Amino acid sequence: MRVTLPRSLALLASLLCVSLLVASAHAGERLDAIKGRGFLICGIGANVPGFSQRDANGAWRGFDVDMCKAIAAGIFGDSSKIRFQPIDTLANFMAGGDIDVVLRGLTWTSGREISGGLRFGPIILYDGQGFLVPRKLGIASPEQLSGKSICLSTDAAFLTGVRTYFRNRNLTLKAIIKDRRAQAEDAFFAGECDAMSADASELAEAIIGKAPNPADYVILSQQITKEPLAPLLRKGDDQLLDAVRWSIFALINAEELGIRADNIDRMRASEYPDVKFFFTPAPANTPALSPNWTTAIISAVGNYGEIYDRNLGSKSKAKLPRGLSRLWSDGGALYAPPIH
Repeated sequence: MRVTLPRSLALLASLLCVSLLVASAHAGERLDAIKGRGFLICGIGANVPGFSQRDANGAWRGFDVDMCKAIAAGIFGDSSKIRFQPIDTLANFMAGGDIDVVLRGLTWTSGREISGGLRFGPIILYDGQGFLVPRKLGIASPEQLSGKSICLSTDAAFLTGVRTYFRNRNLTLKAIIKDRRAQAEDAFFAGECDAMSADASELAEAIIGKAPNPADYVILSQQITKEPLAPLLRKGDDQLLDAVRWSIFALINAEELGIRADNIDRMRASEYPDVKFFFTPAPANTPALSPNWTTAIISAVGNYGEIYDRNLGSKSKAKLPRGLSRLWSDGGALYAPPIH
């Protein structure tokens, strides 16, 4: 745990106010509308195992769902003040106007942000094209797939990615090509090929949703492309962006500080300066966040690691390696500005 020199809570309040770039109590048109209606509307995939899917009781579960709940908790201090709306295209998001923020496996690209009228929040998953293999084959790296059959679909750039990777390493590619990713998944689980390649998040989705016995399959830790996934908003919704960013940053900082849903009461009594700063109420003139935003967020969904583990990682059927989605202190790329 990183420990810094003590600072007064009054100084903390002023620094937090500056860090959130809040100049007045005005929340902005979008955030005002959210607060006026009393809940956040979050766009998610309609049926994406591991990310956004209804359980037997009709409740939404998954990685993206928990991120949405964290944002609602940050804004209202209550994660239940949220409505989920399935969304299929970005065009519908831009045309409709009712959805506030979207989380459905969207890669942060310049085209979407600069020319598309969109704005991305922080990266929540360092995704990329990977490989799914049967555990019994004992394959530990993509190089071991040289000459083995790989199921690929042409509805994304998966074939191009594998061809480039194999060509640059003088590997032999034996591709079993399907039109759609769902068809490639079905062929793989039917034993038509030795491996399947798609984005690692999609491979996790396939294991959770289709694998007859998830323990029989492994997602290799190596990724051959970069697909940073992040929440999506409209340009101009700056105060909502503040809420989205700092709610997600709180999840990351909480994991780094060892703050979890099951120890939050004990940690609130901690004398470590960074932990005390984490739990300090937001200043009164911070419209984007509820006063006890960090407590509300972690109490509702846990820290980033807890969200990842239960939906995609060690406690899920997918067992997706965290890779670059590990904390920076653990050799990953997950990094958040401190709450000071």
